[in-house]
Amino acid sequence: MFFRKLNNQELWDKINQLRTTIRTTEDFKKRVCWQCGKELNIYDFLSDNIEYSAAQIFKLWQSPLLEFHCCDCFKLLKKNKLQAIADQQKTRECNYCNNEIDIYRYAKINNYLKIHELKAVWLNPKIEVFCNSICRKRFNKELSDSSIFLK
Repeated sequence: MFFRKLNNQELWDKINQLRTTIRTTEDFKKRVCWQCGKELNIYDFLSDNIEYSAAQIFKLWQSPLLEFHCCDCFKLLKKNKLQAIADQQKTRECNYCNNEIDIYRYAKINNYLKIHELKAVWLNPKIEVFCNSICRKRFNKELSDSSIFLK
C-alpha cells in the first residue's frame, strides 16, 4: 500500500550527506517559489520527499528544468487537486463504522499520502477507507481475530 515508515536515522544520514555535497559544490543553487517568490530550503524539500536519496534530491534541486513551490503555494495547489477528486467522488463510508467521510477529512487524516496516492486510494472502491485510526485498528483486529477461527 502507500504507507510510509519514517526512519529518523535514515533522514539524518541523508541530511548529513546533503550537507557534505552542498559544502563541496561551488555553484549551489538558491531557490525561490516560482509562484510567490518565497525563499526555499533544500532540507524542507528533502523531508517532503523522503523516498529519494540525498544525491537524487541534490540533482533535482540543481536542475535548471525544474521549479518548486513553497509549502503554502503547494497546499493551495493540493487543495485544487483535492477539489478535482471530490468532483469525482466527494464521500465514502468508513469500512468499520459506516460513517460518511469526505475527501478533505480523509486527506487530513492521511496527510503522508501524495496527491496521486490519495486519488488512487479514494477512487478505488476495493480499497478500505477509515474515518480515523481507531476504526482502522478495530477493523484489522477483527479481521485478524476472524482469520484465527478459519484455520
